[in-house]
Amino acid sequence: MNWQEKLQEWQDFATLDLDLKNELDQVTDQANLEDRFYRYLEFGTGGMRGELGAGTNRINNYTIKRVALGLARYIEENGSSACERGVVISYDNRYKSEEFATWTARILAACGVKVFLSDTLRPTPELSYLVRHYHAFAGVMITASHNPKQYNGFKVYGSDGGQITLETAERLMTLLESITDELQITAKSRAYYEKNDRITVFSEEADQWYIEELKNVVQNQKLVAKEGKNLAVIYTPLHGTGKVLIKKAFAAFGFDNLRLVSAQEDPDPGFSTVTSPNPEDQAAFALALEETKKNPADLLIATDPDADRLGVVVFKQDQPIYLNGNQIGVLLLDYLIQQKSPADVKNYFLAKTIVTSDLGAKIAAKHGLQVRNTLTGFKFIGEQIKLSEQKQDKKFLFGYEESFGYLISPFVRDKDAIQAATLLAEVALVCKLSDRSLVDRLEEIYQEYGYFEDDLETKVFLGKDGIAEMAQLVENLRQKEVTHLAGEAVVFKEDYGLGTQKNLVTQKVTKLTLPQSNVIKLILADESWVCVRPSGTEPKFKIYYSVNASSKQVTESKLQALKSDFHQMLTEL
Repeated sequence: MNWQEKLQEWQDFATLDLDLKNELDQVTDQANLEDRFYRYLEFGTGGMRGELGAGTNRINNYTIKRVALGLARYIEENGSSACERGVVISYDNRYKSEEFATWTARILAACGVKVFLSDTLRPTPELSYLVRHYHAFAGVMITASHNPKQYNGFKVYGSDGGQITLETAERLMTLLESITDELQITAKSRAYYEKNDRITVFSEEADQWYIEELKNVVQNQKLVAKEGKNLAVIYTPLHGTGKVLIKKAFAAFGFDNLRLVSAQEDPDPGFSTVTSPNPEDQAAFALALEETKKNPADLLIATDPDADRLGVVVFKQDQPIYLNGNQIGVLLLDYLIQQKSPADVKNYFLAKTIVTSDLGAKIAAKHGLQVRNTLTGFKFIGEQIKLSEQKQDKKFLFGYEESFGYLISPFVRDKDAIQAATLLAEVALVCKLSDRSLVDRLEEIYQEYGYFEDDLETKVFLGKDGIAEMAQLVENLRQKEVTHLAGEAVVFKEDYGLGTQKNLVTQKVTKLTLPQSNVIKLILADESWVCVRPSGTEPKFKIYYSVNASSKQVTESKLQALKSDFHQMLTEL
């Protein structure tokens, strides 16, 4: 069936959702219509994410029901035990999130799968934890994470609470290929399945279970209980799901001087006070900074809509300093290492992604802490935790990625902003009690290990042609031999799509041990690097840079030179 036929099928469907019907009626541009119907919205390695709207290439009730049915068939393949263990479902504050969660629950229940459904919006890390708490077979989080307001998504978790494996994702993709009657998929009412014990609704008791587990994150509970009130923290959930757990966590452990940005504390699917609900963006802290003018704070924290990412602002001589994801990760890692004896820390491992700064690895190496590099995406860090538990070798100490994601205690198997906020508040408190700030501690780390500067650039590709253009750009880079960048020789070319590392000096090719992924990384003689990666969930091409030197000034200069040279090369490609 071509896109015109699929469009006609939707237009002819007598009971099509009225809002979607009206939206379609207003679209006259052929390119727009083709983009809506030329494919089903792609199900990637962790689920699907896309713009809300009418069409098979959009997020709506019908595409949600289709994926829910595919998940139900996958669970059925795994037997009656898997069906009875069931699926835990939660959702964030976005448009249609509750409706999509309810439809997912109804479709799964109709197929004989037990469902545990949240009674209200809850964060992604809590969903990850609850999959483990209920010993469920899978989990579903309705969220688009930090994307703009017009997005939503369907994220799938495995029985360990981590995002599904590549093998599971591939099987789900195969099952979805045979489901092309999305308009016909339906189920009985939610009340019917609740009455028949196929849907169990959980409430605030789940929050208390989570907070109890969170005690493992606080390293010095006595100190925090005694001195926590002396740390002034301003927090914004950016209209998302983080408010309840952050407030409960800080109150439980003694961080009593917590103030919320009132204009951003309540859920708002339109994110009316921010351009983007992403704590990676400095603009997201604008209102929080306004609060400090009325009453100063030691620390500003922000979580994204599903509360798996944490952003931080600290102050140096009353000036705001925006910490990037690598810096926050290093501060947390450094503190966790300090809490272990030199002998004990060698029993642990650090997990980080290949696009995360190597500063953490340098710190780990000095202390004998094993470092495990993974592909981009926290699912791979979760897999390392599961692997270590199976082998019973090293214990998990910390996992992080440059995109503001951190995990301290593995009762959750995805990035967790509540954990990160709690521990970072403790680190900031310890620094304050010794008349230092987090910036001071970072400077001490740089003095010992060298200065690191990192940056991320994103190029957006729109529509069917844009995705093809993005793929071609990566392929052109794959074919090009790059010998020098920013005055340094390129020593290694790592192509994770081919699964190879090529030494450009000796021409020796070795096999990479990580799974194949469409990622290319160029490593320079001074250990600086640039890495390109098309996003697995969005039509975006990401460029990661990392440089290091003995001084801040030299490092900043090297970063600009590397970016300039790489931009010129991409233009030529």
